[in-house]
Amino acid sequence: NTLKIALAGTTHRTAQCAEALQTSSDFSIAWVLTPEPKPIGRKKIITANPLQLFAESQSIPVISIKNRISSKVKTSVLEYGDIDLLLVVDFGYIVPEWLLDLPSIAPINIHPSELPKWRGSSPGQFVLLHGNKNSAITLIKMNSKLDQGPIIAALPFTVNPSWTAEDYYAQSFDLLCPQLASLILKYTNERLETEQPQLSPTPTAEKIAKNDTFIPWDLILQSTNTPNMEINETQKASLSPILVEATKAHQNFAALIAAATRAFSPWPKVWTRIPTKQGEKRMQLHSVSVDTSAHGDILSLEMVQIEGQSPAQFNQIRTSILNQ
Repeated sequence: NTLKIALAGTTHRTAQCAEALQTSSDFSIAWVLTPEPKPIGRKKIITANPLQLFAESQSIPVISIKNRISSKVKTSVLEYGDIDLLLVVDFGYIVPEWLLDLPSIAPINIHPSELPKWRGSSPGQFVLLHGNKNSAITLIKMNSKLDQGPIIAALPFTVNPSWTAEDYYAQSFDLLCPQLASLILKYTNERLETEQPQLSPTPTAEKIAKNDTFIPWDLILQSTNTPNMEINETQKASLSPILVEATKAHQNFAALIAAATRAFSPWPKVWTRIPTKQGEKRMQLHSVSVDTSAHGDILSLEMVQIEGQSPAQFNQIRTSILNQ
C-alpha cells in the first residue's frame, strides 16, 4: 500500500529528499509546492529551482508560489485530493495551519541540527560559528511553533573542524537521505515520537544577513599579529550581535574569525573594508587558518577577494593593495 506524500521546498537538498522517496516503492509523490521560477544571476535568466526541475523530470505535478501561500495556492493543493504525509525541507515560508492539517498521518520537517539546539533557519551556520563538535539531522512532526514539534528520529554525526556551511549541509543530508524512506515508513507504522523541551539551550539560529558577517579591518589585522588576541567590550561594539554571542564560544579572536569564515561560506562570507591605493574597498575572506605556536594563536589570511577582482592569496596582493 503506497503512501501519498507531498513535498514543500526549494533547494537541491529538497530535490535530494524527493529523489530518495521517489526511488522507494513505499511512497508516491502526489505533488510538490515550491516558489515559482525567479530571475537568477547578472543576466536575470528566469530559472526554476532544483525541486521543480526534479518534479518535472519525473512528471510530478508542481504547484507554484508567487510571493506567499495564497488562497489560489490553497485551491490548487486541495484539488489534488488527500495525502498521507507532507515533507517540508528548505521551504522558506511559514506553513499555514490548513496545510499542517492536510496530511492524514503527519506533516514532517527535516532540521539539520540536534534539536532542541539551534532552532531557526540557519542551524549549520551556527553549529560551525559556535564550534560545536557534534550535531545531528533531525526528523520532526511539525506543529505551529518554530522547530518545536515532537522528534521522530535524529541521526547524530561528528562535525569536521574544516567544514564550511556547504559541507555541513551536504554531509547531514547525505547521511539522512539513504535512510529517509525507511525512517518515515517506520514512523507511519509505529507513530513513535519524543516531545521536545519547550526551551532551547541555544539562541535561535536566525536568518543571516550580510550586515551580520562584517568584521572591522583593524580587528582582523590585529589578530594576524597579536597572539591569543582577546576581544574587549569596545571592540565588541563594532561587531554584529550574532558575532558577539559567538565570542563566548572561542578562546581568542583568531579562532572566532576562522569559525565565522567557514560558517558563512559560501554565503554571505565574512567581509571587511580595507584601505587601498584606490580608496576604501570591500574584501571577502574566502579562507583563513589559525597558526598555533608557543606564543599563542594568530590568524593567517589565505584566500581573499577584493570587490571587482578575482579571489587571490592574501600574501600575493598584500603589498600591492594595502596602504601599509
